[in-house]
Amino acid sequence: MIVMKRLLIVTEAGTVSPSGWVRALIYKDNLENCGISVRYVSRQPEGLARIVNRQWALGRFMYHFNAVGALLARASAKVANLRENAIVRMARDGYDVIYLQKVCSLSLLRRLRKETKARLIFDLNDGLWLPANRGFFRDGNLEQILSGVDAVTCDNPYGVKHAEKFCHDVYLVPDPSQVEEFDKIRPLVTKPVDKVVIGWIGSPGTLFNLFKIWEALERVFVAEPGVSLRIIGVGEDRQLLPRFENVRYTTMARYSTNEMMQEVLRMHIGLFPLFNVDDSRARGILKAEIYMSGETAVIASPVGQCRDIIQDGVNGMLAHNTAMWIEQLLRLVRDASLRQRVARAGLETARQDFSLAATSERLIEALALN
Repeated sequence: MIVMKRLLIVTEAGTVSPSGWVRALIYKDNLENCGISVRYVSRQPEGLARIVNRQWALGRFMYHFNAVGALLARASAKVANLRENAIVRMARDGYDVIYLQKVCSLSLLRRLRKETKARLIFDLNDGLWLPANRGFFRDGNLEQILSGVDAVTCDNPYGVKHAEKFCHDVYLVPDPSQVEEFDKIRPLVTKPVDKVVIGWIGSPGTLFNLFKIWEALERVFVAEPGVSLRIIGVGEDRQLLPRFENVRYTTMARYSTNEMMQEVLRMHIGLFPLFNVDDSRARGILKAEIYMSGETAVIASPVGQCRDIIQDGVNGMLAHNTAMWIEQLLRLVRDASLRQRVARAGLETARQDFSLAATSERLIEALALN
């Protein structure tokens, strides 16, 4: 009789956070096909987490000072503490490995260490170690968490470098590009033929990156009347957007995974502008992978891992400054054959280097379940 190894994956709020899906839930079938029994649990109920996030999206002022927002925040914290008790009881049931996907609770970690014999793994991503993210931790600090686990996974080399200061067993596990999910709906969605769609996907928290290319976009839209801009994930506060003058754009406030894939499949060009700061280097390359999976020609700032995976003019385009952004955008807008060639090469990169099978193999190695 073959005994399957047992894995408990703890997320902060399930699929409410994109990383909860891409870094954890997406692996279920692949892990089980490898003989690993997987159970998922969320530290916060997804429904309550969605309500709290929506309140936050309505504005920082409202979230901090509105009575409803304060009540929701307290309720969320109380429920999460109760859920920790349930997680510990669940964890006592003989799991080989417990994977804490972005769950920054030192108290939970210490209880799991005390009450189980499982190998404890922490997933570090989204630049959690940077000063601006310190408020994410509910108790203790990140260094204590990294020092208290058996191993750490991270989606980019910059996080790996930080984690190695505190933990000797650190693994680079790239985000899966989700190309397999794109393939399921690829035949059902086509790119427009009457215009060139330039697109950006993200969240209100990363929308500021569009200011990096505001001037370039204005110049391109003056030169090319048959171009439109689609901005996905802007949230509720339109004040976060540049005050476009000539740019013809439409927006979507929020999106599901399926909606995101459909939007990207309709784009011809995908924007990945970044400022040359640690926050950009710590974010990984998932956005580029997603554009590539949608067979969308990606154009990015040469910051962080973008310099490593994007070969300029081959599977994507790189732009160092405003003049280069204008030049590269106009090249892609005006040359359909170049655009298609770059997009096809990008899709091949997503399939070869960032498939679910490839990243699952890296994760299984980190979890020591192989």
